[in-house]
Amino acid sequence: MAKILIVGAGDIGGQLAIKLAQSGHDVWAMRRSDIEIGNNVQSIQGDVSDPETLLDMPSDIEILVYTVASPVFSQEGYHKYYYRGIRHVLHALKAQGQTPKHAFFTSSSSVYHQMDASWVDEESATDPISFAGKELLLAEAALEKGYIPATSIRFPGIYGPGRNRMIEQARQGGHCDPAPEVWTNRIHRYDCVGVLEFLIEKVLAGEKVKSIYLACDSQPVTLFDILEWMKDRIGEVEPDH
Repeated sequence: MAKILIVGAGDIGGQLAIKLAQSGHDVWAMRRSDIEIGNNVQSIQGDVSDPETLLDMPSDIEILVYTVASPVFSQEGYHKYYYRGIRHVLHALKAQGQTPKHAFFTSSSSVYHQMDASWVDEESATDPISFAGKELLLAEAALEKGYIPATSIRFPGIYGPGRNRMIEQARQGGHCDPAPEVWTNRIHRYDCVGVLEFLIEKVLAGEKVKSIYLACDSQPVTLFDILEWMKDRIGEVEPDH
């Protein structure tokens, strides 16, 4: 069993911590708040935007998982909590003489710029137009240039418990024209956890993993179709079709 540090133990990171602890790993979870996760997960308090709070990392970390979510949706916030945050954590571990076997970062498909209905995979060009995509790409590069072998997992739109924006959009009669087609890709939060757990176990088993993964479901769908599908099942809204 391995000693694993999860930095940013919120929705996905917190669930991952519990799953890994249930598998017998020694899991440490860092949060900005002092709220403990429980379930045999060791909780520590730290803020990646403040290096002074990262001076007392647990020792002998074998796997680092960076699942921090910026508390503010702004270029400054993303730069502080992704690009700078990753650099601060790597610096703190290196200063303590730690060299984990591998680091994982939960990135986003917003690093892609394609909007022409073309297929996108790990080899596709990345030239993001949004500040979010640009900052996440910078964070990926910072991790790749670090001293630890690393993998960035690009997740598209995440859905699941507590993520009801699109459901509410459909419930309120949200409309999207069928043409031109707007394609979307999704992944359930539990599948995000599963992907991370799978890759961590591969590394611990001595198997090679890639530096980039695009993790999403296998069924792209247009925004029009998914909104109409939801309206049909909610039953409270007149569909557009």
